[in-house]
Amino acid sequence: MKKYLLQAVLCLILLLDTATGICAAFDERLWEKYAEIELPPAGSNSSLAALPLDLYQLGELTAERPFADFRVVTDRKEELPWQMVSKRPETGEEAIACRMNNLSTDAHGDSWAELFVDAKGGSVNALQIVTPDTGYIRHVEVLGSQDGKAWQSLRNDGVIFDLDKGEKLKNDRLSIPETTFPHQAIRITNGGKSPLKITEVRLFRQKNAAGVTCTIPAKAGSPEIDDTTKESRVVVRMEKVFPLDRLLIATKETNFQRPVTVETKNSKGSWEPVARGVIYSFDSPGLHTSQLSIEMPEIFAREFRLVFRNHDSPPLTISTVSGEGYRRILVFKNKPGRKLYLFWGNPAAKNPQYDLAGAVTSETVDKLPVATLGAVCENPSFAGAKARLPFSERYRFLLYIVVSLAIAGLLLMQYRVFKRIHVDDAKTKS
Repeated sequence: MKKYLLQAVLCLILLLDTATGICAAFDERLWEKYAEIELPPAGSNSSLAALPLDLYQLGELTAERPFADFRVVTDRKEELPWQMVSKRPETGEEAIACRMNNLSTDAHGDSWAELFVDAKGGSVNALQIVTPDTGYIRHVEVLGSQDGKAWQSLRNDGVIFDLDKGEKLKNDRLSIPETTFPHQAIRITNGGKSPLKITEVRLFRQKNAAGVTCTIPAKAGSPEIDDTTKESRVVVRMEKVFPLDRLLIATKETNFQRPVTVETKNSKGSWEPVARGVIYSFDSPGLHTSQLSIEMPEIFAREFRLVFRNHDSPPLTISTVSGEGYRRILVFKNKPGRKLYLFWGNPAAKNPQYDLAGAVTSETVDKLPVATLGAVCENPSFAGAKARLPFSERYRFLLYIVVSLAIAGLLLMQYRVFKRIHVDDAKTKS
């Protein structure tokens, strides 16, 4: 009897322990929204398909990690593997060998340098002017020639600078229209100032395949001015939650530079820095340039706080703030002959691990059949947020009863063992 009772208790405990794992499989009752995935007739039999995501069609994304609650499911409730592809730009750079000749100063005091490009170098679309000098602003014209005699202007509005106004600002690179001229030259306008000491000019061929971005508007709160730290803080709330790579700051003010720290809230609700940068805008006779974006690691958050270090300058008046990220393409395995659905809206869902991950790149995704998402529907089978709780949370009282019965059974067994020992001892003494 004792043996059977002990076995029953152990079986109940094992069942409760594994109930969570049993309930962790796909269950449509845990997802709030769904929509049918529609494939074009020409791509209905393909093994893979691509679904460009419309952020505003999907509504609010509630998963803890971006897209972790996405599930592609057939009408037979079969879960299909998928991969999320980000339409980021494809970038790269190759140095082009060249030789600098005729570094000189003309009658106007402007610097001139000629470059002979290696015959096997190919095309060029960027250059860098290397100098040990600091504290300068110079206009630069870039020219090209077939024979080194007749020169053609490739760009005449370039500006290089090295400034230190509390924070270092430097730009020694210029982009130019792609060219294959074997002879190239730079003319630096010194404007009566001492010529820069040019130690090297480097040529590059940059690969800049354009990415596809999406912009998320934000609402900026009232600035909070801290005279003690000489900082101003602005909390911005994004219209939609989406993975962002940069924040764009708009202001009508010019001739300024500000260090900016971007902060988000941690799990404890405290602000912590996630990115730093410098924004600036100069509009003067010697310099027309601006940089009003802050790059950051991809972040999925509703609110950001911008901390501007003003030093002794008055706080900036911010017009608007917006976030920018890259468009997402959902690549999934097709199931010819079956209807397909996309389910989402489950904050408790974990990011799935499929063998499809990494198989498709942002370049090859464009070759796949393009699917569309039908009308978004509220899931009539949704069982409510309580259904997402672990088994032990949903049936807590049942767990208490089983555990109590198990403890009572063990105490009863222990009592009977002690009683039997006492009887055996009495018989031995007699």
